Amino acid sequence: MTRVLKFAGIVLLTLGAATCRPYSTDEGPDQPIAFYHSVHAGQNQMPCMYCHTSADKSVDAGIPSVQLCVGCHVPGSAVQPPENAQLAFPTAARDSVWNREATKLVDYWKRQESIPWVRIHDLPDHAKFPHYVHVNVGLQCQTCHGPVQEMQKVYQFSSLRMGWCIDCHRGEMPLSAAEEAAVRKNSGYVRKIATLASTGNDVRAAQKAYPDQRASTDCVVCHY
Repeated sequence: MTRVLKFAGIVLLTLGAATCRPYSTDEGPDQPIAFYHSVHAGQNQMPCMYCHTSADKSVDAGIPSVQLCVGCHVPGSAVQPPENAQLAFPTAARDSVWNREATKLVDYWKRQESIPWVRIHDLPDHAKFPHYVHVNVGLQCQTCHGPVQEMQKVYQFSSLRMGWCIDCHRGEMPLSAAEEAAVRKNSGYVRKIATLASTGNDVRAAQKAYPDQRASTDCVVCHY
């Protein structure tokens, strides 16, 4: 019976590893429109949350709507019928390649269709990552998503595996000095330990194994 349980455990671990999405530092997949983050977030220095508007207030970061995109590329799109939309830039005279890609955007707008972007970051259903908690505690988008402002085709920069998350919660993954200071100030876990210590509670056991812990590692934090 013991052998059967051990074998079953090995099979489950193997299947679990097989279902985890691989990641690399190669370019990501082709998208319906060639949207270069290196142009928008890099050259034009557009803040991440200009497009991903719900990152600081929702579980999901949000995918920008076609309306948001044409707000830049099709001036007057807010007051004129979509079927009358005309691409303002990039113009074909200056850049035929980007004009062709931006024309696809206008076509989606005219048809009032969402752009079927190919998803890059996709956690399993049993794991929860609330963006707003991490953004509001002081982490930068690049800490998890990598140097997106330098990417042409966005790829999955971090493994997003459980051990990677726990390493950060335990304080074993390095952060910038500014992020570390912000997390120490805003983390509910850090504040809880400080409050317990200030009211005379013995917190040595909590601090012994991981003295630099930033956040809870209780199962329900990510698997609620």
